[in-house]
Amino acid sequence: MRSFFKKRSKLSFIYPTDGDCVTPKECQKVGAGVLIKAKVQAPKGHDIYVGANMATWDGEFYQASVIVYGFKNTLRAYDATAKRSCMITVCYLDRAQNKYRLFTDDNILFLADINANKDVYTSIFDNEYLSIYKEAHDKFGAKVHINLFYEFGETSAKKFSTERPYFNLSMMTDKFRDEFDANSDWLKLAFHSNSDAPTNPYAEASASEISGDCIKVNKEIVRFAGPNVLSDCTTIHFALTTEEGTRALRTLGYRSLEGDFVDDEKYPCSYHYSRDKLLHVMNRDFFYDTDIDMFFCRTDVVLNSKKLDFNMKKLEELINDPTQGGFIGILMHEQYYYEDYKHHLPDFKNRILKPCEFLYENGYKGSFISEILDERHVNEFWYDTVTNINI
Repeated sequence: MRSFFKKRSKLSFIYPTDGDCVTPKECQKVGAGVLIKAKVQAPKGHDIYVGANMATWDGEFYQASVIVYGFKNTLRAYDATAKRSCMITVCYLDRAQNKYRLFTDDNILFLADINANKDVYTSIFDNEYLSIYKEAHDKFGAKVHINLFYEFGETSAKKFSTERPYFNLSMMTDKFRDEFDANSDWLKLAFHSNSDAPTNPYAEASASEISGDCIKVNKEIVRFAGPNVLSDCTTIHFALTTEEGTRALRTLGYRSLEGDFVDDEKYPCSYHYSRDKLLHVMNRDFFYDTDIDMFFCRTDVVLNSKKLDFNMKKLEELINDPTQGGFIGILMHEQYYYEDYKHHLPDFKNRILKPCEFLYENGYKGSFISEILDERHVNEFWYDTVTNINI
């Protein structure tokens, strides 16, 4: 990661910054690219260029318009007076235009139900929880990403009023593997954590700790659902990691991580980033860490944290926001579906379907992050990487 977040040098970019990802909604479209109005900090009276274009002084910074094409772009500012230069990477995400992603964390109980009823169910969508997401897909084009725990144990069971038995992913039947695969164009599964407890499980974890849990979950997903269902994007439980942990996930093949990125000292959900970086990332759809080669995507609305009316109002604001409205991420957590959960939401289904309907009616289409990043879907090569690494 270049040093934007450190004390600025005499020549530095103010906008965009290193790792910024711009979208057609944020910038003016020009042919196959977009026009960026770059701002550069440099001493007054110097001759400053951005690319081949000479910048003009606006009373505080230098400005120059440049067009970026393709996926990753290198922008160079040059101070012809002082004979110094600086460079940043800017990503142009041309597919992040009126797209939305529905994803859900803390999942495992729906699999326990499918496994318990494997001799009764003829489809995974006989599970009523999973059928809600299929309805969102069938009616509103949602593409659904489900993040999984490896196990559900005694600590998690205490949050429910009825008795729930122990379950882990190794117990899941592979009877429905073909059906999972057949729906992999809109339904993905990924690693979230070993279990619900402890809070912030990877905030201080080593590379081997997070890698071990991740590989354990991924192997089971491939076994019972197939490699096409395995995603190269995830949200880590509480979205806090060490830098070592983030790098480990990249080594395992993950291309992007999603989190709330909120200015909350206790639960910032900002992975390994310090507060100064968090304050920048939290105001953008995507951010690219050039050092780690990892994309970060911001969660826009947590559907279970506020009432439905509040969520709908937030979505109305987002679709008009140039830096956060190109790609909208809406998040639910599984446990709120169940009537025996202590914080059960009776309107759980509407909290999912109404936002999807609103986005669909406003021209948004369902998408996976991998599609936005123009990256290939998980294939045999990536599967071999995430399941065979030695730790």
